[in-house]
Amino acid sequence: MAPDWHYAPSAGRGTVYSVTVVHRAPGPGFDTPFALAVIDLDDGGSLLSHVDAGDPEAVAIGMRVRVDFRLFTGEIALPYFVPER
Repeated sequence: MAPDWHYAPSAGRGTVYSVTVVHRAPGPGFDTPFALAVIDLDDGGSLLSHVDAGDPEAVAIGMRVRVDFRLFTGEIALPYFVPER
């Protein structure tokens, strides 16, 4: 970890840089298939996240997306991204 690491606010919008469709669940609680993408955030940085466009095959490089937090368990929310409308 970088010694100068810190949190920074984000508008939660970005562009799909890279995407793959996952067919084997990484652990319990994950429904497959799902799109896993590297998102280049508009305000800097990148994030690896699920992208929910309905059909995982519909997620494409260059797609504009926005964050949509979803409950994974009763105590954990994960950042998913959805197409920007």
